[in-house]
Amino acid sequence: MRNVLFSRCLRVVVFGCVLGFAAICMIGCTREAPGETAAEVKRRHINIVHSDMQQLQSDVDTVIMLDQPSKLSDRHIR
Repeated sequence: MRNVLFSRCLRVVVFGCVLGFAAICMIGCTREAPGETAAEVKRRHINIVHSDMQQLQSDVDTVIMLDQPSKLSDRHIR
């Protein structure tokens, strides 16, 4: 009884793996998006990197407090 249950579970797992592999093969993975030229993909990547760099710069400015005016006095105090 235990062997039958194990073999049935094994069959289900193997079938699931084969089905998943078949689905991945049918979907495929390509470097290019369907319907986009190489120039459009490159332009999209440049825009994404530009946006990420702006967000990173904003985060750095917030951390080192460059996004707000200084509270230091412009006068020398002795």
